[in-house]
Amino acid sequence: MKFFQFREDEKKVDIFNERFYRHPGTGKFYRNVTTILNIISKGYNYDEWLKNNGHNAEIIVDRAGKFGTEFHKLVELFLNDQTVKYFDLTFLGDRVATELWERFNLWIEFWKELNEKYKVEYKPEGIEFVTFSEEYEYAGTIDLVARLDGEPVIFDWKTGNHLGNKEELQQTAYMQTLGIKKGFLVHLPAVKPNKKGYRIKEIDFSDEMFDLFISTKRVFDKENNDKPKFLTLPLEINKGEL
Repeated sequence: MKFFQFREDEKKVDIFNERFYRHPGTGKFYRNVTTILNIISKGYNYDEWLKNNGHNAEIIVDRAGKFGTEFHKLVELFLNDQTVKYFDLTFLGDRVATELWERFNLWIEFWKELNEKYKVEYKPEGIEFVTFSEEYEYAGTIDLVARLDGEPVIFDWKTGNHLGNKEELQQTAYMQTLGIKKGFLVHLPAVKPNKKGYRIKEIDFSDEMFDLFISTKRVFDKENNDKPKFLTLPLEINKGEL
């Protein structure tokens, strides 16, 4: 998700924070699903790991987040029919670039398997698709909206080591916005979960899980009343106009 919007007629760009999405039609701000679900604890072991690692934990978590972002960029390039090159990653450092390239190639194996099993169809606008629920006031980015043998589905690529209820709730929230009944979590953690190096978790939409997501959102809204903030900057600057 790009957290900025151009207003070329006014020669301005609005930049806003990642806790909110702004609807391109109405201009209204909606909570980010990921932000909402962050109130769910990752469990005792994760909390103890944070305590034991102190400041280093923040650095590790930040690196993991950047790794996931770069991984999503590679997949996006590939799905948009662009050539993906290892040497375009070396600005990240050889170690990170190599780890990222290995993980991406595992995803390629998943993609081959998927296409052998199904007729896969998608449109460019279905890649990194931003979706909104105006009724329940939330928004998020779906990694891929596609059709498998004609059935609409959504995909989410996960590179973190943990996969649980939070990720399933996220998929359920996204499915609800589009009326889609099936989603897939494609998990590619650092520690390979099996010989393939990836695992696929199929998620069926359920009213129970959606109710749990809405309950979580109500708790989040109760404890968070911050407002969206954004910065407006000009698209052109001329010294003579200062």
